[in-house]
Amino acid sequence: MTADNTGASAPDEIEVLLLHLADYGYSDQVGSWLSREVTNLPVTGRQLLNALPEGALSDLAAEMELSEQEYADYLAEELPALVDGLGPQGELPDEEQDADALWAFAGEHTGA
Repeated sequence: MTADNTGASAPDEIEVLLLHLADYGYSDQVGSWLSREVTNLPVTGRQLLNALPEGALSDLAAEMELSEQEYADYLAEELPALVDGLGPQGELPDEEQDADALWAFAGEHTGA
């Protein structure tokens, strides 16, 4: 989940992350983040680290000067609200301006 100049949009990266989490057994959590009908279910940093490939968060953690565990804990805290805000109708956005909103949200919450 990094911002780059290759043309990949943030929602695509979020969608891959969410699909990965759902496939790993966290579909209830992911579904709750996309639904207006239920309260967002939590996920822990440890669960994220266990579900993601080894080192998946290392670059982002380094950019924020955090350990992978600290970054995973941060991400676990912020991800439900982020996804809920992006896809309250049960779908993630597919427009480029929505990618900008994602990165703006991330910048607000990381101090970037």
